[in-house]
Amino acid sequence: MKLKILIKIIEKIFGMVPDNQSRADMYLPDRLLSMSLVFLAGGIVCAIIAIFKFAVWAIVFAVLSVVLGIFAFLCWKNQSIRIISEEQFTYTTMFGNVHTYSFSDIEGLRRNKDSMTLFVAGEKVHIESMALISDRLAELIDKALESKE
Repeated sequence: MKLKILIKIIEKIFGMVPDNQSRADMYLPDRLLSMSLVFLAGGIVCAIIAIFKFAVWAIVFAVLSVVLGIFAFLCWKNQSIRIISEEQFTYTTMFGNVHTYSFSDIEGLRRNKDSMTLFVAGEKVHIESMALISDRLAELIDKALESKE
């Protein structure tokens, strides 16, 4: 319950989602935000330890935790796929770069241990295994892959 309130506050601050709308057709779940907050909190605690005890391990863990927390937050906030039409979709990277692709440009799909890579027009679209994907997007990708066979 408390996490849901925190998520709503963060989404409102960053202007992410109007009420009663899905974030995107593919997006990362709220548990990634939770991981981000845990990493950031751990980084802050390690930084405080490093300041008062000047422990080298604390400095290393503080930097590492903060960097991981920031990357996890950026992935949660930005990485998404939105369907524009039955022919096109946009892919937003973790750094906010937006690319528009056609479903007809899909060349293949590779399943990795922890993610999937969609090959589109000579480029790669990264889809994390924890990502939430709409049925509509999955159907359009499957349809595009079937037409390539």
